[in-house]
Amino acid sequence: MEEPTFDFDRMLCFTLYSTANAMVRDYGEPLRRHGVTYPQLLVLIGLWGEDDMSISSLSAVTLFDLGTLTPIIRRLSDAGFITVYLDPGDRRRRKVLLTEKGRALKLEAAQLLDCMNGKLGLEPGNMQQMLDTCRQIRSRLR
Repeated sequence: MEEPTFDFDRMLCFTLYSTANAMVRDYGEPLRRHGVTYPQLLVLIGLWGEDDMSISSLSAVTLFDLGTLTPIIRRLSDAGFITVYLDPGDRRRRKVLLTEKGRALKLEAAQLLDCMNGKLGLEPGNMQQMLDTCRQIRSRLR
């Protein structure tokens, strides 16, 4: 058996981790101007895709477990981006709805995402290949 490699330059896990951290840091300043964190942005993106969804559905879309998602939702609600309410059809289920303030942030967020994609400088084919590879890795690790 080959000796394990502890060289950061040859470790995919470290490369993915450090790249994700660098991307989140780059989003930081523009998001701070709106009082939003990157995890909160992901929740908003989920709601921009399908507004008025249950918390469990939002968890499935964002891949946040409920313990992580609950405080994010609370902060977004406190900041006025979303409203949380009991589903009238099933009082055990809570649903999340964008407010006007939450919907208004969508255009600026789209511009921020476009800016980040431009900053990466990947050709569309390379971007798709990167997305496919990352999804393949993620599906094998779940």
